[in-house]
Amino acid sequence: RTSSPSNHRRGWFLLKGAQAKWLHTLYITHAETLYRVAYFRLGDPDRAKDLVHSVFLAAAEKISILQHHENPGAWLLRALNYEISHEFTRLEKERRSLPLEDLAKETPVGQPPSLGLDEILPTQLSSRDREVLLLYYEEGLSYQEMADRLGIPVSTCGTWLLRAKSHCRAL
Repeated sequence: RTSSPSNHRRGWFLLKGAQAKWLHTLYITHAETLYRVAYFRLGDPDRAKDLVHSVFLAAAEKISILQHHENPGAWLLRALNYEISHEFTRLEKERRSLPLEDLAKETPVGQPPSLGLDEILPTQLSSRDREVLLLYYEEGLSYQEMADRLGIPVSTCGTWLLRAKSHCRAL
């Protein structure tokens, strides 16, 4: 998706007050992580920025739903994975449209295997930190669902997640 004027009209440029502030906080909290994931998967810093921008435009368009989502960070990550998937499809179609003589000179550009969050988290993370981050961001579980699965109190679950995020940032 490109940032056309119609996207801006529907996007966060029309948001005011609490919605604009909420989306800004969401952006400050998650944009860097989303960029890192996109850059790691695509290897192109400009396309990674474009896709993160597209994800936040989509978030602005669906803000009334997203504000009530249990895990907006997981929603953003899923939206980014969707955008990346479409980017690989576009690249493959572009490659297929090349003349055969140009294609013979190119190295194959197939879609790389989809990397999950587990494969891009720092290897130095403890298994508990890794598990908590995966449950929250990749599976999109709420604190209550995570606590039930791990057999711990909800408050402990929140503490573990905060510590896991902190450890991940430090690495």
